[in-house]
Amino acid sequence: METPSIVDTLIQNITTDQELLKDADAKITQAKEEKATVADRLKGYRKEAEVFLKYANPEQKKQIEALGFDTVETRSSLNDVATRALNIIMEAKDHSLTNDELYTIYAGSHKNSKEVVNYTAFNIKCRPLFNSQRLLRKKAADGLSSREDIISLNGTPVKKKEQQDEKDDTQKKVDEPQKEESKKGVEEVKNTSDTKGDVTKTEKKEPVKTIALKKGTLEKDKKNDTTGTKK
Repeated sequence: METPSIVDTLIQNITTDQELLKDADAKITQAKEEKATVADRLKGYRKEAEVFLKYANPEQKKQIEALGFDTVETRSSLNDVATRALNIIMEAKDHSLTNDELYTIYAGSHKNSKEVVNYTAFNIKCRPLFNSQRLLRKKAADGLSSREDIISLNGTPVKKKEQQDEKDDTQKKVDEPQKEESKKGVEEVKNTSDTKGDVTKTEKKEPVKTIALKKGTLEKDKKNDTTGTKK
């Protein structure tokens, strides 16, 4: 049996991978279609929840809210916990805190400790803030608790460093034309100086030529005088 050459192996690998790529694209397309179908069903569930919510007891309402669906309470206005959390983030430095810091400040803001909800309930009550994208959550690294999640205000003002960078860019745009003008001025002065230097060099050379001519004339006259004397 003939051993396949390196080129034959390469061709076979390319052919195989092209087929695998087609299969992967087909699976991705199918997955997108399935995702769209599930998303449509969830939209339908949301409408059903709005209709049947009036028949739900308080515990069922909490469960629906925990699933990310708005209740009458969350649609009309924020609950007390979410309102306090939003105010805390807005007053925090850089409008950002870890989830643990946010809960700790929330718990400390109550004069009556009996009004403080536990950590789990706090996160459930704050869901409307994330569903409406008033607040953003950046998940902590793998293996860390949700207490390490970074909670920040959506549309956080630009930090001082970014403002300084923008200021520097603006100043750079203003300085560049001035530098160009200065550069042109220096070149003009340099060209003028070079021209003057050339004129000066020319003027200095002329007397030298005159002296050389005179010297040659004197030598000629001296020779003529000598010749005349010999005669």
